[in-house]
Amino acid sequence: MPIVAVNVIKVLFVAALYLFLFYVARSMRGHVGGPPLDASAAVPNPKSVRQPPAAAPPSRSRSLLVFDDDGQSTSHSITGTVVVGRGESADIRIDDEFASERHASFAADGGAVVVEDLGSTNGTTIDGHPVTGRTEVTSGTVVIVGRTRVVVT
Repeated sequence: MPIVAVNVIKVLFVAALYLFLFYVARSMRGHVGGPPLDASAAVPNPKSVRQPPAAAPPSRSRSLLVFDDDGQSTSHSITGTVVVGRGESADIRIDDEFASERHASFAADGGAVVVEDLGSTNGTTIDGHPVTGRTEVTSGTVVIVGRTRVVVT
């Protein structure tokens, strides 16, 4: 086989290897909870954005107690929708390697609190059951985000 053909095959092999590594890295980024790579996916559809009601009835102030590994807690009030995660874009940042950058959201909906998993890798659980969709919780409910305990008060 001519030396030129061998060198062409080597270059094609290296190019295929780099393409494979690029797709693996892109796939891993999506699983860790990074922002979407497609710019059109990052722009929300205006019809799908939920608008708040014109005049919401006065409700009782709700808050979250977030417990760290040492059992120390910090209190955070829920105003509108609060995102919990380990990323800089999260409203409540937690130091938990099992949490996604934007892991779960907590929203004050009237007098209730609604929890929603935001497509996290390790999921969000309430009493050992995975959160699927929007789930209403009551005061005293323990929500597990990654390995972090969040108590609704």
